[in-house]
Amino acid sequence: MATQDTAVDSATGSQWIDKDTRETIVTVVRHTILLTWSFIVLFPLYWLASMSLKPPGTANSLPPEWIFLPTVYNYIQLIQDSGFVEAFANSLVMVSASVVLVLLIGVPAAYVLSRYDIPMERDILVWILSSRMLPPIAVVLPFFIIFRELNLFDTRIGMVLMYVSINLSLVVWVMKAFFDGIPETLEEAARVDGATQFQGFTKVVLPAAKPGIFSVAIISFIFAWIELLFGLVLTSFEAVPVTLFVYSFIGSRSIEWGMLAAASTAMIVPVVIFLIAVNKYLAAGLSFGVVIKE
Repeated sequence: MATQDTAVDSATGSQWIDKDTRETIVTVVRHTILLTWSFIVLFPLYWLASMSLKPPGTANSLPPEWIFLPTVYNYIQLIQDSGFVEAFANSLVMVSASVVLVLLIGVPAAYVLSRYDIPMERDILVWILSSRMLPPIAVVLPFFIIFRELNLFDTRIGMVLMYVSINLSLVVWVMKAFFDGIPETLEEAARVDGATQFQGFTKVVLPAAKPGIFSVAIISFIFAWIELLFGLVLTSFEAVPVTLFVYSFIGSRSIEWGMLAAASTAMIVPVVIFLIAVNKYLAAGLSFGVVIKE
């Protein structure tokens, strides 16, 4: 009997050991995958930054120089280049204005679609989303013709309107999902306390939808900030975005790797600052599902 009990205890102990071992293996594998993915994501950024800090002529040398004396020569050249400074300022102004404008239009539109019975609501939502599915190359020519006829070609206002047009459908679609997830009883309680419909929207719904608003704001900012094709076709001198200026470092015969890396690194800075500023809202905002309310 004692022998049987000992055997049972040994079997149970081995099972527990096996379970602990499995958990340990799963944890190790999970961390290995995360570390590998982090390396894959971060290494290009490290490579870009290191290229921007290498002396001229050695940015893309083979084999690469892993140990070198950093220099800010490329950044000094960028700052002294009035074309880059103007293009960078153009993009900051145009992209920021487009984000503000697309939120002012898209958020109220999404609220109306969420709270009111709109005829053919599902069709409207599908049409809004389908406009975002069109490849840019398919709509750039119509944009060019319209902008030329309206005297918006190579103007900052025209670029702002273009950025709004490509991001508006995304804002409406995502924000409608957020408003669908906010209970209407909160607004009803506010109206019982004497609040108007507008006050309920601004003081109850909007604060609750902050994660969604900041999420679509950063996504709209990034989409507009990195856009190249429309800037290439719709601008020439006055409203040149920074992406087009960075593209100019790629010549037909040679590529200025150091300057290209420095300009690309400088382009990342506003996005990083924006991400840090709204970081606490992004986790909740990006985890929200996009659904169509029946």
